[in-house]
Amino acid sequence: MLVVTFNLQHGEPLTGDARSAQRLAAAVRDVPGDVLALQEVDKGQARSGRVDQTAVLAETLGFRRHRFAAAFGGSVRGLRRRPVPAHVPGGAGYGVALLSRWPVVSWHVRPLRPGPVRVSRTSAAPWVRVRVDAPRVLLAAVVQAPDGPLTVGCTHLSTDPPTARRQLAESVRALRTLPGPHLLLGDLNLGPDDAARAAGLIPIARADTFPAWRPSRQLDHVLAGPGLAPGGEASALRLAVSDHRALAVDIVRT
Repeated sequence: MLVVTFNLQHGEPLTGDARSAQRLAAAVRDVPGDVLALQEVDKGQARSGRVDQTAVLAETLGFRRHRFAAAFGGSVRGLRRRPVPAHVPGGAGYGVALLSRWPVVSWHVRPLRPGPVRVSRTSAAPWVRVRVDAPRVLLAAVVQAPDGPLTVGCTHLSTDPPTARRQLAESVRALRTLPGPHLLLGDLNLGPDDAARAAGLIPIARADTFPAWRPSRQLDHVLAGPGLAPGGEASALRLAVSDHRALAVDIVRT
């Protein structure tokens, strides 16, 4: 089973005009994999041609089962951004996606608690800068793979390390309520050892993925619970889009 995680960065730098769907499809046409986890995915956003990027990739790569989960709904510009409850479908948004070549028994969406609001003084006193942590979401699928069911999760965590660690632990607890074995894929904004400690899972794909043009850090991960192991070396794939490389690794059952 080949799994891939990729921070799409909404298709930068190829999106934003009437040909966005075709250009995105051409950029990802050679991505391999049986399960694909995507982060920073747009749906109905002006900056990416108002396309449903999850649907474009699913059609291009031949994935029959796919789902997009918005971390927030509405436009990514201005003040209209808002968290999206797990039960609200449709509409424009920005979030994560999972695509599977195999049947999906059930889909699950869980909003993750954001970090605290941070206030700092600016050089132009008495003004202050207020930073609100972006909404985050966990998307999971119970997949009926050829050798049995497993649960695959996809998420994109906070850029604040303490918040990312808490969100990672929260994600793992949620996955463990679903049938095992368990995989968690995504841009965790943590290093491999830090992510492994926070998750209590095994990092089974080691490769630098960021920045794409000269990677020096691994922010993108494939973490596995008991019953799963790497079937070979991981690879970091440079594509024509994004500031991340796609991380791919073959998974076997033990």
